[in-house]
Amino acid sequence: MSSLVPVSPQAMVENLPYLDETERALARNEQQAPSLHLHGDQPARDGTFTQHSASTGPGLRHGVSTFAFSHQTNHAEQNPNHPLELLDSQNPLPTDERESFSTARLTNNPSVEYQAGRLPQAQPSAFRPYPCLEPIRPLLDELICPEDACELLRFYFARPGSSLFRSASPYVLTHVLRKKSLLHPTRPRETTPALLTTMLWVSAQTADIPLLLLPGERSRVCEALRKLSTSLVHDRDQDNWQRSPGGKGGRLVQHNFYHYGQTNPCVKSAEQRQADPPAPLIDDVLTFILMCIVVSGGDFKTDCYPWWSKAVRLAQSMGLNRVDARESEYHISSSCPTPSHTYEGNNTGTGAQCHRALEAQEERRRVFWLLFCLDRHLALAFNTVPNISDDDCDVHIPLPDDIWENFETVPSELLTQRPHGPPTLVTGTGFFEYFLPLMAIMGDVIHIHHRRYHPRFGTLDDQNSISMVEKLFANCARSISDLESRYETEQLNGAIPASESLTPNSGFQESPMTQVPGTAAVRRPKSRALAQLVTSYSTFILHVLHVLLYGKWDAVSMLENEDGWITSVHFMECASHAIAASEAVSQILKCDPELTFMPYLFGIYLLHGSFILLLFADRMPQLGPNESVEKACETIIRAHEVCVVTLSTEFQRRFRKVLRSTLYSVRSARATNADESRVRHRVLSLYRWTKGARGLGL
Repeated sequence: MSSLVPVSPQAMVENLPYLDETERALARNEQQAPSLHLHGDQPARDGTFTQHSASTGPGLRHGVSTFAFSHQTNHAEQNPNHPLELLDSQNPLPTDERESFSTARLTNNPSVEYQAGRLPQAQPSAFRPYPCLEPIRPLLDELICPEDACELLRFYFARPGSSLFRSASPYVLTHVLRKKSLLHPTRPRETTPALLTTMLWVSAQTADIPLLLLPGERSRVCEALRKLSTSLVHDRDQDNWQRSPGGKGGRLVQHNFYHYGQTNPCVKSAEQRQADPPAPLIDDVLTFILMCIVVSGGDFKTDCYPWWSKAVRLAQSMGLNRVDARESEYHISSSCPTPSHTYEGNNTGTGAQCHRALEAQEERRRVFWLLFCLDRHLALAFNTVPNISDDDCDVHIPLPDDIWENFETVPSELLTQRPHGPPTLVTGTGFFEYFLPLMAIMGDVIHIHHRRYHPRFGTLDDQNSISMVEKLFANCARSISDLESRYETEQLNGAIPASESLTPNSGFQESPMTQVPGTAAVRRPKSRALAQLVTSYSTFILHVLHVLLYGKWDAVSMLENEDGWITSVHFMECASHAIAASEAVSQILKCDPELTFMPYLFGIYLLHGSFILLLFADRMPQLGPNESVEKACETIIRAHEVCVVTLSTEFQRRFRKVLRSTLYSVRSARATNADESRVRHRVLSLYRWTKGARGLGL
């Protein structure tokens, strides 16, 4: 038996066959500086520091190499084709601007500076492509590398092309912040660290970057970013401050402090926390909204209640629902005051200040109307009434998305020529141009539905209210037809793939405010494809709103039919629109086969549009086979299957099984199995829309 000959580490490095020259050189450098990893934060030979033992918080040590940042930086210096260098070449920054934000400003505690691995000397920034990420750089050291952070931020603003691998995040319904403003190479919009990390967390849910494709990495990164975002927003959350006796009117004192870690440079001292309550910003409202959207799209949907409530209450306390009221403190006067969000740079002229003020106010409008849409959407999903009433919305309707992205070139006169209050007509292909009107109408439908459960008002005749909503339906349907005519979408007939514009905020969008007279629609294929998607989805949702107005919301009550509803006139109206909705779904599947246009929003409307078809299928054994009903059911089943693949939701999985099982029972020659019927009933009983039930909120 031969003796084992000890091999030096240097020899092992030289003999490893799978290392290239760059990696071999990096390994040699590692061996020459062992103290870098043995003794924590020690100076390396090049005079820089590398953090080894500091942690951003409990439970976040996931075995990520602390050599990651130094490796990326050194490799970028040696390789001119490194992605960081390529990004820098695409976004060159002036020398005096590259280090405009020093992370040392986050704290004055020298011990924290040392523990966080920062030197007083300026170091090359790994976040050069997007300086807006510089404030959270120390917080991400052990979570993700700089390249991945930049990729996630790019994905947040993604506008997908024809490839399904580049589809945008389903949780980004529309962009409240301008991409040009936040990603500005020298003067980025000042943004709270909580919002920045939340944006990265939202992107990490579905982004197809290489890191997140590795087994277990997506869940690790998402959980780490969730903890980080929660800790950062906790210190800004108004709910964590209480009035303490003493002094004039008492003072606000923070309680139940969420201590994330000693090395967190954003953590304030106890004295600062007690004497300095943070001023609320729209960044906080948007953070709560994004948290609510992602959580409500998961399995534990009721966990979104706190975020939903926080967003609504903070928006109302900030007066976002009264932005354009004459008495509002945010009303822009002729003097154009400086906005709450300032920008670094030398451009301090009156014109620049005026545009910044207008942009800040438009952000307020957009974040409020996004919350308005989400409030109506969640009210349907959880069988409750909206928290935001229409009569308390003294706000201009948002600008079209294409105008918003090019905000700096829009004349200020054009910005004020807008109506107040919730719109009810579809006017364009932007999110606020088609989805906001539908949600405004749905709010009326929800109020009529829940008024029927009122102990005193429920006995009153609601025909006048129904007639009013029917007029809104008719006007909205005409506006959708006008949009189809404007873009000549009927000529597409599936010839142009709508997958070129897969999200509400993708592609070139042309609104009535920006149309060029005489421009032929045939010259705008992407606009026409997007218009085809918008009109198809809007038509479907409008049919579902008819179903909600005339029909029952609860599937079990509908099947039991204890009140004889299926013999009423309203049932016939409901049934006809349910069939029309299934035909609209068929059209949607032609132009958007993967249902990637609005996957987060689409599911609940597809579910409510399917209940009537389930009733038809359930009664076919008594009434005889019906080919049109079977075809409609197959279309709905296919849509649910595609939805589950695009954005998995458990309630759609379960309903698809119920509808498929019902069709199997109808088509089989044997008698209906009582056990299968009970199982279907038990599954449907999980999601109830009766009085006091909570819909999808299990």
